[in-house]
Amino acid sequence: MKLRKMGAIIIAATLVLFGTAAISKTQQTESIKWLKYDDGVKLAAKTNKPLIIDFYTDWCGWCKKMDKTTYADPKIIKYINKAFVAVKVNAESRDKLNLAAGPSDGIKVARSFGVNSFPQTWFVESDGKKINKMPGFAPPNQFMVVLKYVGDGIYKTQNWTEYQKAQVSSD
Repeated sequence: MKLRKMGAIIIAATLVLFGTAAISKTQQTESIKWLKYDDGVKLAAKTNKPLIIDFYTDWCGWCKKMDKTTYADPKIIKYINKAFVAVKVNAESRDKLNLAAGPSDGIKVARSFGVNSFPQTWFVESDGKKINKMPGFAPPNQFMVVLKYVGDGIYKTQNWTEYQKAQVSSD
């Protein structure tokens, strides 16, 4: 009898562990819904959401770190997917993009934004008006401050310096 109880406890514990692992694995597989530039521009216009554009290159170590840390953070993933249309542009890619102005590629798009260092994140209104850029790597906690400034539309009513001061005083 004791052996059956022990067996039942082991089975129950195993199910709980595997169930927890499955839930954890499911949560980890959620990611940012990145689009190609041309698809993102169309979706932003349709949904009236701002664009977040990640300009990167395949050889950029800081770009890879941004992908593995900041863009993999669950809070960042959730917020970007809710508030933005997310676009990735390989600044050295010649893959064709179909834009309203005509055919383009990653190289031309990067040049049109004046991108000359990587990673570089651009924020753009849904109508295509450039808001601003953020050069370089940013850890998740710092990046979230910038995301909320744009994603919540605060940039329309408050300048960056005032916003930063308000963030520091609220911490």
